[in-house]
Amino acid sequence: MNILFVNTFDVSPFLGGTERITDTLCREFRKRCLCRCYLAYYEGIDSLYKKTVFDGRLCLGSRKNVALLIDYIVKKDIDVVLLQGQLGLAKGIRQAIGKKIKIIFAHHLYPGVEREDVSWSNSVLKCWKSRGLMANMLRLTAYPILKVKHLYALPLKYKDTYDYSDKVVLLSSELIQPFTAFGHIKDTDKFSVIPNTLSFDIFFPFEKIYEKEKVVLIVSRLVENPKRISLALRSWKELMSDDRLADWKLVIVGSGSDENNYKSYVAENDIKNIYFEGNKNPLPYYQKASVFLMTSALESWGLTITEAQQFGVVPVAFDSYPSLHEVIENNVNGITVKNDRMDLYVEAVRNMMLDSETRNRLAESAIKKVQRFSAEQVVKQWLSIF
Repeated sequence: MNILFVNTFDVSPFLGGTERITDTLCREFRKRCLCRCYLAYYEGIDSLYKKTVFDGRLCLGSRKNVALLIDYIVKKDIDVVLLQGQLGLAKGIRQAIGKKIKIIFAHHLYPGVEREDVSWSNSVLKCWKSRGLMANMLRLTAYPILKVKHLYALPLKYKDTYDYSDKVVLLSSELIQPFTAFGHIKDTDKFSVIPNTLSFDIFFPFEKIYEKEKVVLIVSRLVENPKRISLALRSWKELMSDDRLADWKLVIVGSGSDENNYKSYVAENDIKNIYFEGNKNPLPYYQKASVFLMTSALESWGLTITEAQQFGVVPVAFDSYPSLHEVIENNVNGITVKNDRMDLYVEAVRNMMLDSETRNRLAESAIKKVQRFSAEQVVKQWLSIF
């Protein structure tokens, strides 16, 4: 079987969640069923990142290069096209190739979150990063029109994607209703629910949980929307006023457009024991850390939570999105806190830092329960829809 992944970015396991999942699926498909896996992508990545090995890869460059993609599908005799969030593309592929191939659309985001792509702040940021003064001025001047056009077209793209795909894969059953509501879709026959597979094929040894260090960890893109890293920094500021926690440190792994803002906030408020590590392989950090912070306003799954659980790092998360409860059972394999209740969040983190007995119990439970998302279990679900 020949499988083509279509991604926004070239793939490395050291990038974001979608890229790490693509890397895992590619390796598992090739190992377990001798599939040939190919990649088509739109944007390259820094050469410093070690790239995932595919049987072939194609840089499309522009989203308008549908003809180039179609030619590649035919040339490589592709059986399954796995679209990783490319709304609207299923229609063009289906109309060009017909029923000769299977099209599967995997949505890694909360339905409708793409509306944020046309926010004023995002539009200004894109112009700031691009060249061409006149073109950027025209783009910003036309922003109100472009926004209305995008917001009108987006639900239609959802419906077209559903209509022209053989399957639409969501990470949680809790996401089916938001998807159908946003896309004005009348049935649910094409939906399949497949959770994210674990990023790593090892689990932290139970007997070493007691050797964990006094480290609180964040692994995330450093962008305020939707990650809300500022809430973690504000929480840490308050926690550092407690002398009992003076020997703990907060380690932040990742980078993003708001990184400098966060560093400035830490410096201006003289917040102690915070370390920004940049983009690094998170595995060594998971092995050392004891507590994991998730402050996102919205996620479709929360891949870093299951990564933390694999290594006995107890997650503390705001109860801000529906599928969180499929990953965390409160006070069993992690802690959930009512959304936006900063006071409760600070106390939950404080308790995890101070109460080693409870922390170790939750860590052991996290390692046990997260194994239901092992590659072996999840890949079986994928192969059943191919």
